[in-house]
Amino acid sequence: MSVTPEMLKGMDIFEFLKLEELKDIAALAKIEEFNSGDFVFKEGDKAEKIYMVLEGRVTVEIEIGPNKKVVIYTENKGNMFGYPSLIKPHIFTTYARAQDKVKLVTIKADDLIEKIFKPDCRRGYLTMNKLAEIIAHKLKETRIQLLSLTHS
Repeated sequence: MSVTPEMLKGMDIFEFLKLEELKDIAALAKIEEFNSGDFVFKEGDKAEKIYMVLEGRVTVEIEIGPNKKVVIYTENKGNMFGYPSLIKPHIFTTYARAQDKVKLVTIKADDLIEKIFKPDCRRGYLTMNKLAEIIAHKLKETRIQLLSLTHS
């Protein structure tokens, strides 16, 4: 199964781009599958790809003690995660785990930057602006989750 511009249009990070603008991005994308319980990435891993949920659910977790992790948010269809691949130092600070069988659209961040954003600064700027919105929303969700932990 190959990634189509229509699939990317359904992802929050690219929803504002036209289908024509998503063709070359779709050509860089791949589909990866994970089984329930599989880690997509772990804290400390080198961040090289962005991930977008096509099917299933992925929890993003932080470690709060030895072998104790807490879910800070859940990513569903259309949600992008793995943003540290686009931002230095390119290291994951969370864990991402498949909650069921998931299909993820993945794109190597270096390819996205070198082949799309550098030649077309407008798309790069617009995508990074959207990424800032996504990160702000995730920080708010994380804060709410952490506050709820301190009151339980």
